[in-house]
Amino acid sequence: MRPPLRHVVRRPLTRRELMKAAPLGVVAAGAGALLLRGTQAEASVTTGTCRLCLMHCGLSCTVRDGRLVKVEGDLKARTKGFVCEHGFALRELVHSGARLKAPLLRRGEAFHEVSWDDALAEVAQKLDAVKQRYGPQAFLIQTGWPLVRHPLVDVLHRFARAFGSPNVASVASLCEASLRMGQALTVGSKYAPDVQRAKTFVVWGANPATTAPPFAHVVAQKALKGALVVVDPVKTQLARDATEYVQVRPGTDGALALGLLHVIFKEGWRDRAALERDSVGLAELEALAATFPPERVAQLTSVPSEQLLRVAKRLGTEGPVGIWQGLGVEHHEHGVQTVRAITSLEVVCGRFPDGLVGRAVLTPPGAHLAREPLPALYRMKTPAPVPPPVTVPPLGRATHPLFELFNREAQGQDLPAAVLEDTPYPVRAVMLVASNALVTSAQTQRLSAAVDKLELLVSVDPFFTASARRADVVLPAATFAEAPDVDEADRVAAQGLVPVQHDARDDYRIIAGLAKAMGLGAYFPWPTFAEYRAAPQLPWMDEDAALRPVPRPVDAQPRFSTLSGRVEFSSSLLTSVGASAVPDWKPPSAAPSAEFPLWLVTGPRPRAYINSQFHGVPSIEARMRQCEVLVHEAVARTAGVKDGAKVLVVSPFGGVEARAVVTADVHPETVVIPAGWAEANVNVLIGPSVEDAISGFPAFRSGTCRVEPV
Repeated sequence: MRPPLRHVVRRPLTRRELMKAAPLGVVAAGAGALLLRGTQAEASVTTGTCRLCLMHCGLSCTVRDGRLVKVEGDLKARTKGFVCEHGFALRELVHSGARLKAPLLRRGEAFHEVSWDDALAEVAQKLDAVKQRYGPQAFLIQTGWPLVRHPLVDVLHRFARAFGSPNVASVASLCEASLRMGQALTVGSKYAPDVQRAKTFVVWGANPATTAPPFAHVVAQKALKGALVVVDPVKTQLARDATEYVQVRPGTDGALALGLLHVIFKEGWRDRAALERDSVGLAELEALAATFPPERVAQLTSVPSEQLLRVAKRLGTEGPVGIWQGLGVEHHEHGVQTVRAITSLEVVCGRFPDGLVGRAVLTPPGAHLAREPLPALYRMKTPAPVPPPVTVPPLGRATHPLFELFNREAQGQDLPAAVLEDTPYPVRAVMLVASNALVTSAQTQRLSAAVDKLELLVSVDPFFTASARRADVVLPAATFAEAPDVDEADRVAAQGLVPVQHDARDDYRIIAGLAKAMGLGAYFPWPTFAEYRAAPQLPWMDEDAALRPVPRPVDAQPRFSTLSGRVEFSSSLLTSVGASAVPDWKPPSAAPSAEFPLWLVTGPRPRAYINSQFHGVPSIEARMRQCEVLVHEAVARTAGVKDGAKVLVVSPFGGVEARAVVTADVHPETVVIPAGWAEANVNVLIGPSVEDAISGFPAFRSGTCRVEPV
């Protein structure tokens, strides 16, 4: 077991470093002399893309003496000058006193500062030992939120493949991929919400004001026009303004979608002949929806049948309909099928009159929408020399084969089993890149036990996170602002918005340096990330072609990038893995009881934080100083809980303390608590085996619990 961290031992300064540091001792005198002489360092302005969230807002940064002194929005960018509180906090991130300043090696109970050469040599030696004993597949790379849709993920795949491992896992293991898979299984690809074309717009399990603030006003315009429906267990600000607010019971969104389809089909509000022409499995979908009449749906979802009928009429007669689906519909045991049910509803209500092939979609780095062969799968590219094929399957292929098919990576939720039970094979070395997995991933208890069994844990991060404190080697990464700028089109600039701070390195330089230390430098001949991206790209990772479905004959110009070239209400891919072909819905396996009488929703993002990011940033912490749990007024009265008081949230698997926010805005049977707090890790409340059978996603938002005063 790794001993707890006691302290960090800083290495002695070399003579060269002492020479560099000497001027700092007289900084006050030097500054005074400059003022007396009337001179001041000249400022420069750099523009680039914020990578703190997926909005990728344009930034304009003023830099003086290597320091970021001002952050503004770039008026020429797609986001037209918008910057949120996280962008404005960039100065605090870049120049935080909590930044790692040098590589760290664990020696017993302490970390020691060492040189980069020593740190990389240590990682290389331990990785080689793991490879010799267990095989190259015993090494896994896990990335975090900052690398979502970032081209650096290609570099990590390349490094892993050069080493011989198929195991790169990302946030897709528990975020966004269920939505991507559900939409792709139905219409061939993930697609962006079409706010502009939609006559009626639905926000379902999402909160754009928090997750997409630059574009929230576009959605709010629909409310002003009386054409906005919000489906959510929590009455958000957008829900307050909505034309119709549907407060659904957690985990029952699929039943609600099928109930709406039931009414629309029964009333004949859509052109059945056109749907029949453009789809596969319409009759099967109608038969499924017929089993969800309003009375049954009202009982399942807590949505009154009269409201269900009213919303169904709006969707069925005031189309086309656009739906913004969020994580609130993904994080359930039947998340993929729930997404498919909602997507089917959107299709039936006129979302795709012109098909989907060739239209803009959201794709990960290095991927594109391929028209042939169908369906549209991710085609990853890399420069020559291409690493040799890897014959060992990644984690997750046996348990969730469609996850790998659509995401081209390992399913990180299978990591604890690989470490603790050697299933499907042993994993003994993990490198976390921009990932605080011990706080943000599911199966917290098992993942913590797995860390103790690892022979090597490396953390690559700008900060000494909770996960880094359990590592053997900690490598100080540059923030995105110091790394080469990556724009919305994944073009890489030669430099970042601000010079690199301390002895940090950008992620590409770290990976390329590690490759060189391991004798794999031939696969990383490019000195910089910009040069790597500029090199000619070749298709690769095609060695798993046996997993790809063979497309059936379709028309010369298919309307959708599915196997059939049409909307697939019934999916042969799903039947091939033993799942229901139609978007069937089953209730959560957990159900409230006398001991745990409330539904538990974990993980919704508060406005202040993005997962575990920004904890320790003063301007952000001022907005939300401790973890808060939303409790309905009636529940609070029954439990003896007071607003603002500390409470204990207890599930069948664990408990956490948080500050109670007593409100009428949360579903009366539900407790809602955010994720990302190391001291209040809500992932301990979720069972390790409760997951979506198709994607492997954890059921973060349909557990059970009780609330007790502390």
